[in-house]
Amino acid sequence: MDPRNARRPNNIYFNANVDFSNNLLGIFSKADVGKTGQQKEIFGVPFAQYMRFEADFRNYYAFNKSTMLVMRADAGIGISYGNSTSLPFVKAFFAGGTNDIRAFRARALGPGKYFGGNPNTNAFLPDQPGDIKLEGNVEYRAKISGLLNWALFTDFGNVWTLRTDTSRPGAVFTSNFLKDIAVGAGTGLRFDFTVLVLRLDVAVPLRTPWKPAGSNWNIKSATDISNLVLNLAIGYPF
Repeated sequence: MDPRNARRPNNIYFNANVDFSNNLLGIFSKADVGKTGQQKEIFGVPFAQYMRFEADFRNYYAFNKSTMLVMRADAGIGISYGNSTSLPFVKAFFAGGTNDIRAFRARALGPGKYFGGNPNTNAFLPDQPGDIKLEGNVEYRAKISGLLNWALFTDFGNVWTLRTDTSRPGAVFTSNFLKDIAVGAGTGLRFDFTVLVLRLDVAVPLRTPWKPAGSNWNIKSATDISNLVLNLAIGYPF
C-alpha cells in the first residue's frame, strides 16, 4: 500500500517539466553543426543545445484501507538542434529498471526494435539512450498483514531516437511505433517499515519488440525461470 491514499479514495498526481539549453548562446554564436559539421565551443568545451519535455501522470485509487489500484502514464521528448546532434547523456530517456519497465534490465531496453544483447548471458549491457519515451504502468497493491504488502503489475513502453542511428538499426521513431512496445508483468512483496519501504519485484517479459513480427508475444516465457528479472529497491516504483 501507499500512504498517499490515507484520506481520499482517489488521488491524482501530475508533474511536467520543460528544459531548454543554451538557446541564446546558440543564436549569438550562429551554431549549426548540421550545416558546418563543427560544434561551437565555450572555454574550449562544446556546448549542448536542446529542448526537452516530459509529463508524468498517476492515479491512485483506493478500494478500501488495504487494496489500491495505481496507474501511471509517462511521456517525454528531447529535441537537439543548433550545436548538437543528440541529447546529452544525462538528459536522454531510458527504458527498463526497478522504477520503469521491470521485466527488462535497467536502461537496456530499446531503443525501438534495436536489440543490444541478451541480459541473461551478458550482465554488462551498455545503456541505450533515446530521444522519445512512452511508458504505462498498472499496479494492484494489497496489504497482507503487519508490515507485509503484495503487488501485481504490468509495465509497457519503450524509447526511440528521432534520427536514424546506423549503429542501432530499428531505433528511430516511426508511425508504426506501437509495434515497438515492450510488455512485462510480475508480482512483488513490499516490506513497509514506516521510515522506508523495501521492495522485491519479480517480472517477466511478455512482448519483446526486437523479435520478428508474429513472434513478439511469448506468454510461455512466464513459466521459464531463466526469463525472470529480479528488482530489489527502496520505495514504491511510483
